[in-house]
Amino acid sequence: MLADTHATAQPSQPGKPLSLKLSVPADQLFLALVQGFVRELAIAAGLPSGEAQLLEVASEEAFVNIVEHAYPGCRAGDVHIEGALGASELDISFRDEGIPFDDKMAPAPADGAVSESGIGLRLIRHAADEVRFENLGRQGKVLRMIKRLSQSIDILPDHAISEVPLAPEQRYEIRLMRPEEAPQIPRLFWLAYGYTYKNENFYRPEGLLHLIGSGQVISYVAVGEDGQVAGHAGLLRPEPVAMAEMALLVVAPAHRGRHIMERLTDALAEKASSMGLSGLSANPVTSHAISQKETYRFGFVPCGLDLAACPPRQFKALISLQAKPQRESYVHCFHYLIPPPPVTIHVPVRQQAMIARLYENLGQSCAFGKPIPAASPGNFRIQFDRTLQKGIITVTTADERQWPEILQAARDMENLAGAEVVDLDLPLAQTATALLFELAEEAGFVFTGIRPCQSQDGDSARLQRICVPFDLDYLRLAPGFSNELLNDVKTAISASGT
Repeated sequence: MLADTHATAQPSQPGKPLSLKLSVPADQLFLALVQGFVRELAIAAGLPSGEAQLLEVASEEAFVNIVEHAYPGCRAGDVHIEGALGASELDISFRDEGIPFDDKMAPAPADGAVSESGIGLRLIRHAADEVRFENLGRQGKVLRMIKRLSQSIDILPDHAISEVPLAPEQRYEIRLMRPEEAPQIPRLFWLAYGYTYKNENFYRPEGLLHLIGSGQVISYVAVGEDGQVAGHAGLLRPEPVAMAEMALLVVAPAHRGRHIMERLTDALAEKASSMGLSGLSANPVTSHAISQKETYRFGFVPCGLDLAACPPRQFKALISLQAKPQRESYVHCFHYLIPPPPVTIHVPVRQQAMIARLYENLGQSCAFGKPIPAASPGNFRIQFDRTLQKGIITVTTADERQWPEILQAARDMENLAGAEVVDLDLPLAQTATALLFELAEEAGFVFTGIRPCQSQDGDSARLQRICVPFDLDYLRLAPGFSNELLNDVKTAISASGT
């Protein structure tokens, strides 16, 4: 039973409440734990001892009422207590998923004739300045007690967010990472991203070493004179194609402003050239325009959007107060290491103008071929990332006759696996792709850009189906071509009615 007991705290930002949560089984065995939780919240809020005691008694009444009435017939259940400590009020809520309860069915006790249940409600109302009962549907119900604070408090004092002191000036060696340095890499990612980075392998030294050993990652580091890793950058190449993604770029806060990132990216580009790769991709976030500008400064050109790519993230080093708490998106960028040859691609007529602009922006000429039905059976593969809640369908051999199977796979990932977005990548060099492209758009997929050198025979087009509420107006894009592409995506979504 004790295994079900846990508490969590959400880090605070300036001006935002501090949220603390406790979940326990609906059993009076845990009453003292609940009382202690509320008592410490009251102390942290600076309440006088008398008011703190009243709030503790009220929490006892709330918890015992849930234990005795929410889960009848020996049915097991939990109680979730949350304390939101703001600058001017303390909000304590008790939520359960037991039998529904309407507080209007429990009349306020009359003077001189008070029921036991009425006493409990009166104690709760006396302890708090505001009491609310809320029906949450499938999420159960919640009792909220709001206590106004006589004196405002600082949730996050200025000294808590002071600048990190810079490390002494020194020289840095840029080279391939050595296995014994792998334990230092998770610390770098935590300093920059907290635990929000999309690939959890980079929080585990063994996970990083596995990716390196399998050839999926090439890691470079910047090492200071003291032997400490001050920065990291990597080439991601999960598929044997003519490109790699420049990613995993992070510099320790104490070592920033020393051109470490520029030196790391130069080393990666040199390594990619020695491997005979045609180019590199990069994917800066859309919640932080500065990171996009930095990417463009390294010679990368925007050629696509990766919408709703991962769950909402609040990067420690990239906080945007204007960003909406929705799934994070990326700008897909590409940098050719060798002059790209002209290409012939196959897309619907209505997409040709935008795609021609995309290739022009990349410095590459393209021609459009006629759509021709597939002469042989096609092939595609399916991938579902549970952590990212994302489905990816990659068509390797285009065959319009396979569309019912592809569409069913997309629907299964959405309806059965819980995918919040499904990506569809189509090979642009194949004649049947234009026909698949048409069918995908009719089914609600939206074209969001091209992926140079991503397929075995050339470039890919990415179409996306977003399965959750998503507001394109909250994307923060740096000035440039990515805004033109975003406007085109908005028009396509509006026309499709999705």
